[in-house]
Amino acid sequence: MTAKPAFARTVVASVLAAGLLAAVAVPLAPARAESCLEQIVALQKRVDAVQGKPAAPRSEPQSVGAQLDQQPTPGSVAAATGNLPPPVGPAAALNAAQNFQAAGDEAKCLKAVGEARDMLEGR
Repeated sequence: MTAKPAFARTVVASVLAAGLLAAVAVPLAPARAESCLEQIVALQKRVDAVQGKPAAPRSEPQSVGAQLDQQPTPGSVAAATGNLPPPVGPAAALNAAQNFQAAGDEAKCLKAVGEARDMLEGR
């Protein structure tokens, strides 16, 4: 009967040793990197805080021509909507990053996000 307890202790010790070895041998999981979309969202908040939102075009009084029974022309619609200039600086880089992300090109998206971050940080 003395053989059973010695055998049980050996098995338990072996299992514990194997578990300890496995725990030490397993490398730690790397931290999850943010996706390009998550980085775009975070940087967009910073860009909005720095640049602010573009001002809406001021409204004009109604003209006599608008009171007539006429449809607006493409030129009058463009003038009324106050076509804003295209984005520049970090906003333009984020716009490019959004386009790359929508196209599924993660590498170019991350590069454009990096450029936007560099512009925001003055590098």
